[in-house]
Amino acid sequence: MRRSILVLCTILAVLRMSAQWRFEGDTTPTWETVIDRYAEFARTRSGVALLEIGRDDDGSPIHLFVLADGSGTTPDSIRAAGKNILWITNGIHPGEPDGVDASLLLAQALLDSDQYMGLLANTAVCIVPVYNVSGAKQRSATGRVNQNGPQEYGFRANARNLDLNRDFIKADAANTRSLIDALNTWDPDIYFETHVSNGADHQYVMELLTTHPDKLDTNLRHFMQDHLVPRQYEWMEQRGHRMCPYFETHRDFPEQGLAGFMDGPRYSTGYNALRQRIGVLSESHMLKPYADRVNATFELMLATLAAMNEHPDALREARSKARISAVEQVVHHTNWRIDTTAVDRLPWLGYAADTATSAVSGLPRWLYHRDRPTNVEVPWLNTGVPELRIERPVAYLIPQAWHEVIDRLRLDGVPMEVLSAKHRFVGEVQRITAYGGSGRPYEGHYLHRDVEVAIQVDTVLAKPGDVLVPMGHATDALVMEILEPRAADSFFAWGFFDAILQQKEWFSDYVFEDIAADLLRNDPVLAEELRAERERDPAFANDAWAQLYFVYRRSPYFEPGYERYPVFRITQ
Repeated sequence: MRRSILVLCTILAVLRMSAQWRFEGDTTPTWETVIDRYAEFARTRSGVALLEIGRDDDGSPIHLFVLADGSGTTPDSIRAAGKNILWITNGIHPGEPDGVDASLLLAQALLDSDQYMGLLANTAVCIVPVYNVSGAKQRSATGRVNQNGPQEYGFRANARNLDLNRDFIKADAANTRSLIDALNTWDPDIYFETHVSNGADHQYVMELLTTHPDKLDTNLRHFMQDHLVPRQYEWMEQRGHRMCPYFETHRDFPEQGLAGFMDGPRYSTGYNALRQRIGVLSESHMLKPYADRVNATFELMLATLAAMNEHPDALREARSKARISAVEQVVHHTNWRIDTTAVDRLPWLGYAADTATSAVSGLPRWLYHRDRPTNVEVPWLNTGVPELRIERPVAYLIPQAWHEVIDRLRLDGVPMEVLSAKHRFVGEVQRITAYGGSGRPYEGHYLHRDVEVAIQVDTVLAKPGDVLVPMGHATDALVMEILEPRAADSFFAWGFFDAILQQKEWFSDYVFEDIAADLLRNDPVLAEELRAERERDPAFANDAWAQLYFVYRRSPYFEPGYERYPVFRITQ
């Protein structure tokens, strides 16, 4: 009872204080100014630190500001004090700078207000002031045509023209590798990232995106749905900031239906779920005034801190159980999608929408009427289902030649063993039998999709220097997302194994004619397969070269590594 009264008093005190902490204006500072502000905090205040955690692709430092209320400013000291960690990443898309200003306001409020500092009784805050530094330096007033302020802002991509919130699993950018290394060091309990949404118009200033609950560990899902998200909505409602779930329109406008977002491992929330963390994205609405968006982002940060401060033991227990569950999970679910047959209802504060004639094309265009607000229920599609279930092997064997993959796993601290001697393993070889793609590059790669494989039991002889990745660890889900070729964000899907898809040796038809004839004479089964294919396909029957190639692919002369996925699944 006494603890409940103390919590209530803290809440009331914070409510009184919130009016004193508001952002005003329509400008956002440069990266240099932001870092100067945090450096001033570090020089003049106790219990805080400004660190460098790595480099942007342009060589600029990426900073981390740590605020822990007397618990020290290292991961060990914070954990020794019994505190959890909230990690906030700003400026991953620097054209969406709301979180940059909201975090500066948060740091100032926590340092200057005893009531707000009370939210750090059980939690430390780690703030990345600006993550995409090179993008933040590309300031303009024209890069975000859909956005209502600020007057000038950064650019979405970094110095390598990469969208860093599509890079978490492949880690092409120096930024990503720096952040992953820091996340492994600090191991935050909740990962919070700040954005600005695009899309439909509505009355909400904030859209809340979390790791999709259906693909999150059961223990973390319960904490998120029972404690975190309800507290976030309650806090925002008390302060007059309307918030709805992050959504995608199912058809043309919200009243026709909304769908949740399925966050794969390329995204921050999807990646962090694989590390037994809850991921949160603030998506302030692009058309709301900049000050309103910053203030809503600031309040959502406080709401997250409040939930963490009020349930510290439950959060620790959820993460601990999630790690145990990850070790015990023998079937991995992946390639999640929204089930369009499972329809709920969602309360919705929108605007009436209809069509008008476009002044550009003369064709119909959608138009929202802000003078006609709506209060309705809309179809809500947010049930996640996995399209693929893969049994966990005993281990994976990665030939040392594929060092990019090995380095990526090592970056995440995945347990592995470099073999010092030859060793024979029994397991499964996967051959790529089909895959599709858009034909256009995406984030620096030609992404494969709809991958199909044929699985064969085989024995391989590993060499000294090859890498064994044993399973039965908390990183298993991440390993399987990277190494299983059918996973939508696997390294095969991202093209890291494309060399196996190119045939290196061919034949001269006039030379191979006699060899093929001998093969057919000596192999009645092959001869029958050729005959059957000719009967099945008239075009094939009239293509001499295709028939030679048919025989060649089934002959001892055909290269064994073509379309043979080199990562071996060890099953015994």
